[in-house]
Amino acid sequence: MFRLLLKKELKVFFTNKGNLAFILFLPILMISIFSVALGNYIKADYGTFEEGKVLYYEEDASAEIMNRFWIITDKIADATGVTFEQTDDYEKAQEAVEASKAYGVIRITEEGFDYFRSTFNEPEGGELVRTLFVQLANANISQPMSIQNIKLDAKQLDSKIYYTFSALAFSIMFMGVLIANSVYNEKELDTIERIKLSKAGIGGMMASKILTGICCGIVQVIVAFAFSNLILGVNWGNKLIWIVMVFILLILFSAVFGSVIGMISKNKSMCQSSVLMFSMLCGYMGGSITPLYLLENMPVLTTIIKISPLYWTNQALTSLYNGIVDEKTLYCICILIGLSVLVSLVFMLITTAGKKKFVSRKEAASV
Repeated sequence: MFRLLLKKELKVFFTNKGNLAFILFLPILMISIFSVALGNYIKADYGTFEEGKVLYYEEDASAEIMNRFWIITDKIADATGVTFEQTDDYEKAQEAVEASKAYGVIRITEEGFDYFRSTFNEPEGGELVRTLFVQLANANISQPMSIQNIKLDAKQLDSKIYYTFSALAFSIMFMGVLIANSVYNEKELDTIERIKLSKAGIGGMMASKILTGICCGIVQVIVAFAFSNLILGVNWGNKLIWIVMVFILLILFSAVFGSVIGMISKNKSMCQSSVLMFSMLCGYMGGSITPLYLLENMPVLTTIIKISPLYWTNQALTSLYNGIVDEKTLYCICILIGLSVLVSLVFMLITTAGKKKFVSRKEAASV
């Protein structure tokens, strides 16, 4: 029964011209418009070391430790041009790092070095300098310290590259509207009552809708990949599997959210507007329209934007494009899976409560 439901859903979605146009052309349209219209907001020198600065704070450090520090920093400065500046206020130095005025602050003690960096706002250049410092600090002091095998430059990020990923993520969120409409149509046509009595049940119907949404989202990713590679010349890098996995998890969340909203909405207007508003808010706060580095430097928004799943998605995609699998990717994966599970649990609780009320009313009527 479930196989028949899934087959029917796929047939309806991919034979509907409106759905097909939405799936095929929305990613291309959004990538094209944003990459051209907002090109001036993306710096071409993203990930370079221009005006890069690292602060350091000396706290009862021995002469041996300081000598090692100077050896390390001289090598980094020669290779990258990054400057190291002393500070006498560690807390203010940390604030400067959080405000993106410095890559990081190194506290030098008798025991060694403590490198403080911003957890969420660390630029690619700062991440590379930190990696370089840590590797040199852990090297054997008796052996010559070399930086030849350490990558010093992140890939340059322009508007075509940035919006290939962020606009695609944005269009995937809008795909939830199609799923929500599809679920609501089942209620409106009263076919949902027959589904409840079938072997598949509501769970089977919802699963078929979600799987259909996943198939539609995968088509969007394939279209965007082909368009960005062949037309825009954007190479997705050597972490393609990770990038695709992040997109699939975002597709899963969008499909689950859309199907649940379609099921609990009281009318079609509420169904559509709820998913559209949520998608728009996620896009605005998640860096799919205004670049993340601008949002992160706005005092009020720098905290608020973190509630958007697209914020974590775009953070992860930017790192993965540069060949870096770090905590940003892990945070993104956990958040997308967690949100999908949470929305599903909320739906199950609402459904269970509805069944109990229905049974109670039925029992009361029979009495």
